[in-house]
Amino acid sequence: IIAGRTKRILNEIIHSDQNGFLPQRQIRDNIRIVLNILEYYEMQPGRQVALVFLDAQKAFDNLNWEFMVCQIKEMKFGDRFEKLIETVYSSQKANIIINGDITKAFRITKGVQQGCPLSPLLFIFTLETLLIKIRNNSEIQGTKKRRV
Repeated sequence: IIAGRTKRILNEIIHSDQNGFLPQRQIRDNIRIVLNILEYYEMQPGRQVALVFLDAQKAFDNLNWEFMVCQIKEMKFGDRFEKLIETVYSSQKANIIINGDITKAFRITKGVQQGCPLSPLLFIFTLETLLIKIRNNSEIQGTKKRRV
């Protein structure tokens, strides 16, 4: 229920160049967009093009909770949602089993839960902050994407 509601909200605030995990958006659309750009520049002799791809290695494992909660507050998702996320992520603990022995519990301080429907949404929401900075940087210029 919460993930469904969050998707509807994020669909309105996440820029259209992010196509993963949201309704009516397909990650495969980005492949077509890249191909369109390459085809366009192939027909433009003398014009140079550079493509930058970001790969967030172990993205879900490394999401900073403090930053995520700050973003939720800044985007004014509301006290109830903010409290829910803080409750889920502020006091997580884990144990490790080594050769059948269980270690003492230790705090987990980053990352989102694997398999949780909210995890990809929290990731793309937090990633949007970086993407806004890239989009607003006057030294980084690009071509307008074409709809597929």
